[in-house]
Amino acid sequence: MVILSRGKCGLSTRTTRYLVATAAADLLTIVFAGILWRVGYYYFPGTFLDITPVCSVISVLGEAATESSVWFTVTFTFDRFVAICSQKWKIKYCTGKTAAVVLTTTGVLLCFNNVPEFFIYRPVRVVDNTPWDCIEIPGYYTDPGWSGYNRLSPVLTLSLPFVLILLFNALTVRHILVTSRVRKGLRGQSKAENRSDPEMESRRRSVILLLTISCSFIIL
Repeated sequence: MVILSRGKCGLSTRTTRYLVATAAADLLTIVFAGILWRVGYYYFPGTFLDITPVCSVISVLGEAATESSVWFTVTFTFDRFVAICSQKWKIKYCTGKTAAVVLTTTGVLLCFNNVPEFFIYRPVRVVDNTPWDCIEIPGYYTDPGWSGYNRLSPVLTLSLPFVLILLFNALTVRHILVTSRVRKGLRGQSKAENRSDPEMESRRRSVILLLTISCSFIIL
């Protein structure tokens, strides 16, 4: 995050913002969903982290950070798709200001989407009027409303993002391959020639960056 924020990586402002936001969301996922939720539960029992409102907030922030990491990857993939495949929309959409608006709006919406997570848990015991530990409320898996909310989470976190990322990547790569063949024909290049093409070189670097980010997300 620090290296990217310095702006010396040869990336545009909007690309830097997408990558910094994704890195921040990944870091928050590790902190809330990994360290505070899992490590704290197993290795530091009986601390303030086990107070019911605290662990409920940690759960909300962990889910919000995880979904933000996923959807920031989707928004970055869409930005690359527009930048490469649509010169008309590139001027209007692919700006640093638009990236900031998209990332902020996405993050806020995902935080609101996970607010119900706070009400999923009830205390296991009450000691001196202090509720401790978090356990799901009795009707979480049977109540139609909670059951629908529980089923919606995998769609927002896994199914839909995977489909969108694969779709945008496929369309982007297809567009680049078609454009590359056309440009080679117009430039009269033969297989033996190797004259540089700055435009295609720039697109090649963009695709490498895009596919690296997308593959890292899919593997994780």
